[in-house]
Amino acid sequence: MTKATRTLSGASQKKFFRDLFGSIDGLSRETTAALSAACESQIAQVRVRLPALERGKKRAPEAVGESARTTARPESATEDQQSSGQTFDPFAFSVVVAVTKEGREGLAKRLLEIPSAGDLRALAKAQHVALPAGELTDGELRDAIIEGALQRIANRKAAAS
Repeated sequence: MTKATRTLSGASQKKFFRDLFGSIDGLSRETTAALSAACESQIAQVRVRLPALERGKKRAPEAVGESARTTARPESATEDQQSSGQTFDPFAFSVVVAVTKEGREGLAKRLLEIPSAGDLRALAKAQHVALPAGELTDGELRDAIIEGALQRIANRKAAAS
């Protein structure tokens, strides 16, 4: 028998709130962000029904909107993002999960969707992916994130043995 509910906290809870409020028709991005922020700051843990989680996964990305990829990080936001209230969410997807399930090419595709080097660095930092020191081009940065994710997986396997 499978569980009918799931407990969420931390980044998964934040993503759930963003996706939930983003899926409601008629809510502006600002309202969605405000509701998500209020819930994130006041609720430490939430238990959700699994069909609610599945609805969020099956919903088309355009229906959820850009709010599913937003957090408060204005220092790396572009002018266009700042004017619309959007910023990059370094937890929109897990690089380790992406490289595990989709392979190197799948992660590379996802990283190509991130145009800013600052956002790529924020993603690596937030997800504890080691990057080489020094200036890197966007392509080198993406390659380094892929290698870092693969190294994290190798480290986990080595620690488990």
